[in-house]
Amino acid sequence: MSSTTKIVQTEVDMETYEILKMLAIKKRIPLKAVLRDILTEYAKKLKEDIEKEIYKDPIWKGIGLLDIEDTKASERDDWGVVEWRSK
Repeated sequence: MSSTTKIVQTEVDMETYEILKMLAIKKRIPLKAVLRDILTEYAKKLKEDIEKEIYKDPIWKGIGLLDIEDTKASERDDWGVVEWRSK
């Protein structure tokens, strides 16, 4: 297995399993290849919609609005840390 893949594990009901197993037998490929193909196709189909939804998040409107002199501020460990003091 290459470093660009991730193992995913889940449960399915017996009816779904039997259908998937029949697909694997019909195509003469391992069950995991059937699952991989189905998941890949499903993810690609929904990718554009998901990305559009993510970029609707208002947080993206705030990027680049702050004028900070220290261009490497976000790389520092103490950047954005607020020290609270009671009066």
